[in-house]
Amino acid sequence: MLRASFDFFVAYAPTSNYDDDEVEAFYVEQEKFCKEDNTFYKVIVGNFNAKIGPRRSPEELHIGTHELHIGTHGLEWNEQGERLSEFIMTTKTIHGNSQFQKPSSLRWTWESPGGQFHNEIDHIIFNHKYCLTDVSVVPKFYTGSDPRLLRARFRFSCQEEKAAKCKERSSRTTINWDLYTSLAGLWEDTVMDNIDEEYDHFVHHLHDSAKGAESLKTTKRRLSPKTLELIRQHGAARASGNY
Repeated sequence: MLRASFDFFVAYAPTSNYDDDEVEAFYVEQEKFCKEDNTFYKVIVGNFNAKIGPRRSPEELHIGTHELHIGTHGLEWNEQGERLSEFIMTTKTIHGNSQFQKPSSLRWTWESPGGQFHNEIDHIIFNHKYCLTDVSVVPKFYTGSDPRLLRARFRFSCQEEKAAKCKERSSRTTINWDLYTSLAGLWEDTVMDNIDEEYDHFVHHLHDSAKGAESLKTTKRRLSPKTLELIRQHGAARASGNY
């Protein structure tokens, strides 16, 4: 029987009393875990000493391929929560706690001495949206320490993992059509007695332009909009003879 591949990582983040370098070192380790390709499902659970609040901007709604990472049911923010949110956005993972609407009694994971303050500082981070079905605390489970037990329910699917891997293998090459138009516009008419030969040259030029746009698609981010506009203007000038 096939089983889905998954990894769990238990984390304990430095508190605000630690230096920023130690906090960054902690998140570097988490990023390494997220970037490993040995398993399909990845889950990070633990005490991040961070408070995640509700969404405040479109950037916290969608990341990359519009993956939801911060839910609408957050409580409040603190500085460590800002850093955790940055980590979630960078790794394109998902914040589990805020995906489900719960009463406040089933959200907080830490209580101050005397019971005056309650914070949600334990979090569940995962990498595939539909594998998590619920997150809540277990209020009457005594752990022998201040934090309360955080419980999550997952559904790991072999079919989903297989489908995602097949989609990745069968991804198609795309063409940057703006760049293709610019390259194709660089064609210069040549004086040839044989029109068939000139036609062949033109077809080869279009083919080379398509290959150039295809090979440069991964470097698109290195070309600024201003540079692309200059390329387009140069191509238009050549096509009209104004150069």
